[in-house]
This record gives sequence, C-alpha cells and structure tokens, in this order.
Amino acid sequence: MGIYDRDYYHESPGSRRGRSYGSGWSMVTKIIVANVAVFLANGLLTPDNRLSLTLAITSHTIERPWEYWQFLTYGFVHEPSGITHILFNMLGLFFLGPEVERRLGSREFLRFYLATIVFGGLVWGICNVNTPQRSLCWGASGGVVGVCVLFAMLFPHRTILFWFIPMPAWMLGVIIVGQDVFTALWGNSGFGMGNQRVAVAVHLAGAYFAFVYKSYGWNFGRGLEKFHRRFLAPIFTPRPKKPKLNLYDPDEEKQTTLTEEEKLAAQVDEVLKKYSRVGESGLTPEEKDILQKASKMYREKGK
Repeated sequence: MGIYDRDYYHESPGSRRGRSYGSGWSMVTKIIVANVAVFLANGLLTPDNRLSLTLAITSHTIERPWEYWQFLTYGFVHEPSGITHILFNMLGLFFLGPEVERRLGSREFLRFYLATIVFGGLVWGICNVNTPQRSLCWGASGGVVGVCVLFAMLFPHRTILFWFIPMPAWMLGVIIVGQDVFTALWGNSGFGMGNQRVAVAVHLAGAYFAFVYKSYGWNFGRGLEKFHRRFLAPIFTPRPKKPKLNLYDPDEEKQTTLTEEEKLAAQVDEVLKKYSRVGESGLTPEEKDILQKASKMYREKGK
C-alpha cells in the first residue's frame, strides 16, 4: 500500500459514520460561516446592533483586562449597515485561504488566522489608547490581510486576478501593503479609526505578522508539541513500570522481529498522522526524509 493510500491521508467528506454536520468542511469554510452567522445574528436578533457593539474592541479595551476577549471576537464582527465590509473580507478569504490552509494544515491555519486577528487588535488598541473620543474597531481585515500576504510569500509567482487584472501574487502583496502604508502616512485615516472607515493599523499588523511568521518558519502546532513534550508530558505521563523478567525464547524473537519494510511503514503511518494535524511545514527534515524514502521504495516495488 502506497503512503498516500492510507484512510487518514485522503478521505471523502462524510465517509465516516457518526460524522457531525459540517465536519467535512475546510477550515476556511468554517471561518466564513462563523462570520456570516454573527453578521446575521446581529441584524436579526439585535436590531440595535448590541451584539456587534459587545464583540467589537474599543479605544478603551486595552485599559480593561476583563474585556481582553474582545481582541479575538472583534475579528468576527463587521459593519452592520451594509454587506460591503463582510463581502470583501470573505471573498479574499475564500479565494486565497484554501491554498494557504492546504500548505499549513487546517489546525495550523486556524492558529495562524486567530493569532493574526489578536495581534492586529492589540496593535490597534495600543495605537488608539489615547484617543479622546471612544472609537470602535471590528472586522476580519487583519486576519484576511495576513492570509493574503502569507499567500504572496508562499506562492509569489502564482498568477491571480485582482480586479480582473492578472498579476503575480507577490505584486498583490505589495499593492495591499503599499496602499495601507500610503493611507497611514498621507491619507486622512491615520492609524486610528475614529470616524474613519479603515483601521490601517490592523491591516499593517496582519501583514507584518504574516511576514514574520513565514520569514522565521514559525509553526504554532510544532511549538505546542515541543512545549507539551518538554513541560507537560513529564508531569502527566505516568512512570513506566519495571519490566517483568521474561525467559529468552529464540522462536518468539523471530516472530516479533519486523522487516525493514514493516518498520518503515510504521514510521510512515506516524509521520502522516502528524502531517494531517500540522501540515507539511510542521514536519521535521527527518520526517520528510522518511516520506521520500518510503515513496522511493514503493515506486521501485511497483516496477
């Protein structure tokens, strides 16, 4: 059996019994559904936009630790008076997000997206802490800009259409960042929000976070795994019991000895399970070598 034939590597949505509704959706789809659900709930259930006002961050949030949860929730709230704000954010996520998710893996993509939103909210809060007038900030723009910039860095020469104009992905990244830099320095919105329509601080923070993430090869899943292995596993993993004394049986040793191919297959299974959790960027060079070695062996056997 080839390394790409295992059931956990590729699986048709809904193939497992008991699968809950929506569990076959990509992470990008789930994020879009969550944003649309909040938008509709705000308009249908709270005519005074109470839900959006509660979830958004304000220029005073940075001074109120008990409201720090808003640095995450603001990224799922959009301008309630029209659909333009949420429409353009979700379109950007819809077109560029799936490729980034496939490269990172679904869980790592979610970790990156949420971390970008939180970082963008914190930067905006710091930039507006001394604003005399209470200001609001909401929207997924920081996370979406982060995804766009990361896409441009992962696939710089991929041709895309921007306003029906074909261009390489790196040029789109330059246009997005350049536009926000121009607005921040010479536009009329500055780094704040106030009565303005664009919080460029959130956009630039999202772009910067994506740049650092890619440049330094960050992977939150790999970092969490190392943290667990170093600090938590020694505390919560029970100590192994002393092995019982067993009599040596040559015949039994022959039965339990694995061939090189069987050992390699077991290693491949473990590596692919990890791949499904953290994506290609989460694999170590040794684990990538295992996949290459196994792929070469399977090709030679198929000849």
